[in-house]
Amino acid sequence: MISVLIAAPEDPRPLARLLAALVPAAADGLVREVAVVGAEGVCRSLADDAGADLHATLPEALAAARGPWLARLPSSAVFVGDWMEVVAAHLARLPERPARIVARPGWLTFGLSPEGWLAPLSLIASAAAAQQDVQRLARRGGGRRLRILDRR
Repeated sequence: MISVLIAAPEDPRPLARLLAALVPAAADGLVREVAVVGAEGVCRSLADDAGADLHATLPEALAAARGPWLARLPSSAVFVGDWMEVVAAHLARLPERPARIVARPGWLTFGLSPEGWLAPLSLIASAAAAQQDVQRLARRGGGRRLRILDRR
């Protein structure tokens, strides 16, 4: 099961969409918990009402994570239809390796798409202590990319 970390945006609309998109994964047991980091005002109320854990900093959220896997998602993430199946298949692979969460290729894009990462919690504990970029851990994970985000 996955502990999901989301950095709070200033605009609550993308956070509301993302939290709602994670509900089916929580119901299916894929997502264990969701933590919103740095939420204030409306975003804090929204995250609290949705049952997300609230943390002031990323290291604090990492320390509180209880799932064997950890995912960091951009607050603007929009999932493709089969995202849960893609993630579940990755979690079933051995050995456990981190992966970058990226958008599926599109025929027309302007600018960079948001990215996230998924990694075994055992790899992240040392990264959090040293405040390293966990995205680099995912890049070193054999080049695996989970194309589960829509380019919107």
